[in-house]
Amino acid sequence: MFNIPPEEQAQIDKYLIETAKILRKYTEPEKLKDFESIEVEVKHQIMEIVSPSIGEFFFQKGKNLTSSPP
Repeated sequence: MFNIPPEEQAQIDKYLIETAKILRKYTEPEKLKDFESIEVEVKHQIMEIVSPSIGEFFFQKGKNLTSSPP
């Protein structure tokens, strides 16, 4: 992976915080009681919600790049 410029890293951080706020809003309260349950829930949400969206974006972007002329 290439180094991400600080201004773009700040943008990533901003979007991640906003995403986390939405995910937390819809998380059952008992899954937010301690570090272990939070860790399990965050990993679950990343695998079930976040990663598929990012993967789909990368897949579509890759298809566009390979079909475009050099």
